[in-house]
Amino acid sequence: MSAAKRKAAPAPDMGGLTDDWQKMTSLRQGEHGWQEAPTPAPDRAPAPEASRSGPGAMTRRSWYASADAVEALAKAVDDIHHATRAPKHAVVSELFRAAAAAAPHVQQKLSPKE
Repeated sequence: MSAAKRKAAPAPDMGGLTDDWQKMTSLRQGEHGWQEAPTPAPDRAPAPEASRSGPGAMTRRSWYASADAVEALAKAVDDIHHATRAPKHAVVSELFRAAAAAAPHVQQKLSPKE
């Protein structure tokens, strides 16, 4: 039989799976004390980008670095976090500020020697 004359396979019945998924979701929410509350409509639209700047705003950046440097940073973050119980994002922020303060030293170290 040619491919043009073949009938398309019927879509599987997912009704039982959907019911099971909804039951499991409600059970898990009950275990964790989560209640499905309706979300209130926002009074106004959030301000674009302006609300994402300031002292408490966070961002994500991506750079490549040598594996040993990344491991050293991760170890420092974990050590400070476990010693102080400060949130890891706060620890990383302070380490970034310390690195920025050391930028002139790093620039001098990486500048080509004549």
